[in-house]
Amino acid sequence: MDSTPRKTGTAFEYFLYTAILTETGLAAMIYKTLFRTADLERLQIYFAIFYFGFLAWAIFQLNKLHRNRREAAAQSAPAPDVEGTAASPDTRPALGLTGGQIVVVVVVFATAVAGFTWVLKLLN
Repeated sequence: MDSTPRKTGTAFEYFLYTAILTETGLAAMIYKTLFRTADLERLQIYFAIFYFGFLAWAIFQLNKLHRNRREAAAQSAPAPDVEGTAASPDTRPALGLTGGQIVVVVVVFATAVAGFTWVLKLLN
């Protein structure tokens, strides 16, 4: 079977994940170091708008990539059996994620919070 639908957008997907992590790290460092002066305090609003705008764009792009990948997989999925159910159902219990994916998200988030906290303590 051809694995082309699985590879579609993989490099872009990794770029988006890396960009989200990098931008979040830079935002934490910039917020902690740059915005200590009163002169630059008004830039916080613009910086927050840029940060959340980029984050929304990246999440939208990831959602679009995943949706296209699901549609391509559904087109090449096995035919339904006699009862009308698919041979391999895709069960996604919470937020459209499997149990393993939820664990990965929680571990990555906890690691990011711990890492950023440690880096910001080193900067002080």
